[in-house]
Amino acid sequence: MQKKTFRDWAIYRLVNSNEFHYQIDYSGYSIIYSALDDVKINILEEEVHIEPESFYFIPPNSRFQIKESFNSAVIFWFKIELFVNRLEFLYQIEKGIFFKKTGGLKIKNDFLPYHQLINHYYKPFQEKNINKLLKKNIVINFIEFVLIRSLVDSDPTLEESTKNTFEKKIADEFVLLISNEPNFVFNMNHYSDQMNITKRSLDNAVQAIYGCSAKKFITGKALEQAKIMLRGSAVPIKNISQNIGFSEESNFHNFFKKHTGYTPREFRTNANSTTPEVDFIHL
Repeated sequence: MQKKTFRDWAIYRLVNSNEFHYQIDYSGYSIIYSALDDVKINILEEEVHIEPESFYFIPPNSRFQIKESFNSAVIFWFKIELFVNRLEFLYQIEKGIFFKKTGGLKIKNDFLPYHQLINHYYKPFQEKNINKLLKKNIVINFIEFVLIRSLVDSDPTLEESTKNTFEKKIADEFVLLISNEPNFVFNMNHYSDQMNITKRSLDNAVQAIYGCSAKKFITGKALEQAKIMLRGSAVPIKNISQNIGFSEESNFHNFFKKHTGYTPREFRTNANSTTPEVDFIHL
């Protein structure tokens, strides 16, 4: 078995997709854009035909294989952490229609012409003089645009009809409390007490709206903030740990490594690496 490691997020044009002759078992989300091509993939041992000008949404851990190269097709992949600061999109990715089916979902592209996607998203992503933070924003902007337009075209009332008003009110108040804190607090009673509700009620509301527990939500936000500071500044790690909410740098070190696999220093050193990777399993 041969395995490669693909990391976090990327855009890959399938002009020379020999690498994708491996079966892909990715723990994040994937979107295939067929562009001008007829694309055939195998997913969960079934062949799927993706007509030209279509998007195909593939959820985490749904093994798929691309068996040939194409002239214009593109694949995007990303981890959910990419949207931790974009709450409505986090909800749509975790709980919406796009990534519900293990076998994937196909949506016709009637809103983003091929040449615009290549010029505004793919080509800027390939520029060597653009730093990783800007490339990350290119991926985020593309996915947001596709989700918004696909949602509007499929059912503009879907998002609001799936949310419980009471739970959304609790989740909104929780997010507001987080934004008003000088740093992150990882004890959920700190928030539930201020809201005069039980910790379970808080967890249930956040789970219903964002698809994760309240603690996981704060952990994701804290990690994203830490990554931004580690990647985009020369702020000492000790100061970053205090900004996130850790009085001891060693505790921040352990927290960050537990959730990312890297120490803060290792992450900062590797932050400017240019080639994200994804998991391939050789058949």
